Amino acid sequence: MPHIVTRLRRRHRVPGRPVLAAAIASALAAALLAGGCSAPAKGANRVADSSPALAPQSQAPSPTPTPTPLPGLAGALAHAGAPLNPDWAKTATLIVDSVGLGLRGYLPGRLPGWKVDFRGVPAIMLNVANRALADGGQPVGSVAVIMIGYNSLWQKDRYRYDVWAHKFDTEADQLIATVKSLGAKKVVWVTLRNSNRENSPQSSWWGLDKYAWYFSYVNERLHKLVNRHPDVALADWAAVSNKRGVTYDIIHLSDRGRALMTEVVKEGIGLPPARVPGT
Repeated sequence: MPHIVTRLRRRHRVPGRPVLAAAIASALAAALLAGGCSAPAKGANRVADSSPALAPQSQAPSPTPTPTPLPGLAGALAHAGAPLNPDWAKTATLIVDSVGLGLRGYLPGRLPGWKVDFRGVPAIMLNVANRALADGGQPVGSVAVIMIGYNSLWQKDRYRYDVWAHKFDTEADQLIATVKSLGAKKVVWVTLRNSNRENSPQSSWWGLDKYAWYFSYVNERLHKLVNRHPDVALADWAAVSNKRGVTYDIIHLSDRGRALMTEVVKEGIGLPPARVPGT
């Protein structure tokens, strides 16, 4: 029988009562997503001379130099999306599961002058997040950063991939539409970590076969999502997290991981990142 993954939790899943667990998660999501968790040209002078006029010669414009990415942040911005407008209110809403919740006590302090709030609960799925936001009707910030996708439905070996990809795409499109309707002027989506034995602690390897095999499926859909929504920015956590020490299991952030993901989020928003020591 094909294996269907339903939900990724922080620890080993306890068998039994999946319907009750889903109901509790939905209720918690609705409460937290609805209200949020607050945390805090110069002119040139021409010199005349008596030399005969020379025919104008065309010159190719000088290419704009590409900024050198900071160490550890190469590839952090896969797609820039809409530019950040300095006239917008400096407000950001992060839509998160247990991974993004790890930034709650860290990221706001690295965005001086910004008001940041977090909406979400562990193990939240896209459709649950969307429903809770839509039903709550609470406005979101000028920038909405979506950091969910670890808890989504897939089958191994790409079995019925098109079915699950269509489900994911539809729910992602709906979530983007919802946050825009609630006031988001820029949307940033953060990719998932591509966890493996080389970049994860051995104590967490049990989760690789249970969950991590489909993280690349989600990232495939997110890279296609920005083709449908070119105004959405794609902050590529997968591109910079392929190293040990940024998580304490396969996905949840260590202190170093919080620092690094914060700079990835800042790049997605359109803010200059800072160097993270040790990366």
